Amino acid sequence: MRRILVFILAFSLAGIGCSQLGGAATESAKESARAVVREASNPVPNTNLRYVEASDGLPQSRIWKSQVGFGDVNGDGFADMAAVSRLSDGPWAWITDGKGSWRAAGEGLPREQFCGGGVDFADVDNDGLMDLAIADHCKGVFVFLGDGQGNWRGASSGLPTIGSEDVALGDFTNDGCADLVSVAAAEEGVRAFTGNCKGVWRESSDGLSIEEWGNGIDLDDFNNDGNLDVVAAYSAGPRVWLGDGKGGWSESSVGLPAPDIHGLYWGIATGDLNGDGLVDVVSGSQMPPQAGCGPDSEVCAGGGIEVFLQQADGSWKFSNKGIKPINALGVAVGDLDNDGDADLVAVGKRALDQIGGVYGVFPYLNDGNGNWTHAAATGLPGTGEMRSWGIDIADTNNDGVLDIGVAFGDVVHPNWKSGRAGTTPQRGHFGRMRVWHGKVLK
Repeated sequence: MRRILVFILAFSLAGIGCSQLGGAATESAKESARAVVREASNPVPNTNLRYVEASDGLPQSRIWKSQVGFGDVNGDGFADMAAVSRLSDGPWAWITDGKGSWRAAGEGLPREQFCGGGVDFADVDNDGLMDLAIADHCKGVFVFLGDGQGNWRGASSGLPTIGSEDVALGDFTNDGCADLVSVAAAEEGVRAFTGNCKGVWRESSDGLSIEEWGNGIDLDDFNNDGNLDVVAAYSAGPRVWLGDGKGGWSESSVGLPAPDIHGLYWGIATGDLNGDGLVDVVSGSQMPPQAGCGPDSEVCAGGGIEVFLQQADGSWKFSNKGIKPINALGVAVGDLDNDGDADLVAVGKRALDQIGGVYGVFPYLNDGNGNWTHAAATGLPGTGEMRSWGIDIADTNNDGVLDIGVAFGDVVHPNWKSGRAGTTPQRGHFGRMRVWHGKVLK
C-alpha cells in the first residue's frame, strides 16, 4: 500500500512544523527555536562573506511558490532570473542591469492563474539565446523560446499536461539538442523527454519511477561516463537514476534515505563537496531531527539540510557534520566564498515548531572534506521572512562572487508568528522575490 503524508499533499501554504511527528522531535524543535533567538540577538560574523540586497524592480507582492532559475536572457553577460507565481498571473522572467536593478521580461508567457512550480534555462533551439522551461503544479510542463529581448513563444509539443513541481534541461542523449526532465506534483512520478531542437518533445522514461510525486529535479553526470543522470527530491526520498546516453535509466540510490512517511524532501542540488571527483547530493528536508540533534550537535541525522557524499562504488553516505536542524524547502550548491570548495545555501526555518514570518536564508561553508560551518551575520535574514520556497545562485553582476535569489510567499503576513498569544494573522497573498549580491571581504 502506498505510504503518503496527506497534509503535505494538501500543500498548506501556512507552513508545516515537523515537530508534530514526535515528542523527541518537539523538544529538539523548541531548543532550536530558542537557539534562533540567541543567534539573532547577538550575531557574530565568522566569515568574510557578506551580502547586500539587490532586488530593485522585483515583485514585492504575490505568492512566489517556485524553484528559482538563473540564465542570461539577453546575452549581456549578467545572469537573469525566472520564477512562477501561485494563484496569480503565472510565470515571469526578469532581466538585470548587473547593478541590482531588474525589469520584467515576460512578454508571451502565460498571463493566467498558475499554481507554482519550477523553472530552468537552456538554449533549446540552438540559436544562441536562452529559452525557458516551466513546470506548474496544476497545468504541467511548458517550454518557451526566447528572442534575446525578453519575449517568448511556446514550444511545448509532447510535454505533459499533468501538474508538475520542477523541471530541468540538458542534453542526456548527446545529440546536440536539449532534453528535459520533470517531476510530477501528484501521481505521475519522474519523467524524461527528448528534444529535437525545434520544440517537439518525446517521452523517454524507461527505468524512471513514474509513480508518486516530488518537489525538485536536476541533471548531472554522477558516474563520470559522459552521460547526464537524473536526481530528484522524490516523495520516497532523494533518488538518482543513471542515464545510458540513449534515453534509458537505471536507479542508483543505495544509501539514500527511504522514510516510511513520503513527501518530506524538498529541493535538490549537486556538486563535488569533498574534492574526490564524484558528484554529491544535497536535499532540503522536513524530516524531524533524530536523537542527538540539537543546536550544538556536530552530526545531526534528519532535521533539514541533508548531505550525501557519493562513494567510489556509487553508493551514498550521509555527511552532515556542523549542520544545524532546519526545516528546509530549497537548497543550492556553489563556491560562495571563492576558496575552491563547494558550499551550500538553504532557505527554510530554524524555529521548527512555528509558522508565519520565521523563515530565513542559511549559507553553510565547506572545509573541503564535507564538514560545514554556518556563515553567521552575513547580511542574509535568519528569520523574519515569510515562507520560503526555492533558491538558486549565480553571478548576476559579474564581480566573480555568487549571488543568491529566493522566492517567498504565504497566505499570512510575515509580521505574524505563531505562538504569540492574542494575535490573529492577517490573511491574503503575501510574497516577494529577493536577490542578494555576494561579496568576499579581503
